[in-house]
Amino acid sequence: MITDDNALVFECSLDAPPEKVWRALSIPAYLESWLKPTDDIELSVVTAEENKSLTYRWREAGAGAAQGVEDSLVTFGLTPNSEGGTWFKLTHAPMVIPAAANSNMASPMMLAA
Repeated sequence: MITDDNALVFECSLDAPPEKVWRALSIPAYLESWLKPTDDIELSVVTAEENKSLTYRWREAGAGAAQGVEDSLVTFGLTPNSEGGTWFKLTHAPMVIPAAANSNMASPMMLAA
């Protein structure tokens, strides 16, 4: 299970309704205009619940990634608020948490998506 201890979480209120935020997150041309992933980052949809929640698998390759490739999940949660806007929650969590050097685990822990 992904917990806030394993993730970067950002929350804020947006003036736009969930439907408009959803379009910004789910239409590739709109997503690229504000997210602009680099060439060594691949995004693929894992789960989607229209106007409510969207999870991408964020796959990062390159020198900075652990063992050449690093996967994580980026989840956008959208909740309508009383002012007609959206409560926005972004959670970026690793899919694999490396075992500590002094751990008895044989391999890294896999987190459930």
